[in-house]
Amino acid sequence: MSNVSNYFKQPASNSTDNELIVGGTLKTENGQSLKKVFLNTYIGDISTAGQIYVVSPVAGTITKIYSVINGAITGANTILTPKIAGTAITGGAITIAFSGSAEGDVDSSTPTALNEITAGSAIEIETDGGSTGTVKTILTIEITLS
Repeated sequence: MSNVSNYFKQPASNSTDNELIVGGTLKTENGQSLKKVFLNTYIGDISTAGQIYVVSPVAGTITKIYSVINGAITGANTILTPKIAGTAITGGAITIAFSGSAEGDVDSSTPTALNEITAGSAIEIETDGGSTGTVKTILTIEITLS
């Protein structure tokens, strides 16, 4: 098997950085793909039904969504549903369990369909407000560039 897709790219005349291209993808020095963008946003209280929006600055595919809570929730689970243009992202919902919940708990989802986003479009995250307790949640949305 040949490595014709792996090479170092010469730096621009005003730069000292060499870019490592592996399989056609630009990589950092530790091997991470540079074809991903991460958006961070938050929900002020996941125990109150509603939604928040964040704009994607790039076109791509939403490939992972993470949540971390800033306190314990009680009473019932809370479900976070991500949407694009009002349509739920398949495989994107996150259930935050109330049983044993604690500050710093991380949950995630791996969307599988209806997860293509265009630059300048809004991503909606809806909370069903199923739990009790005023708990802030931080969200990280991973977008793999088109």
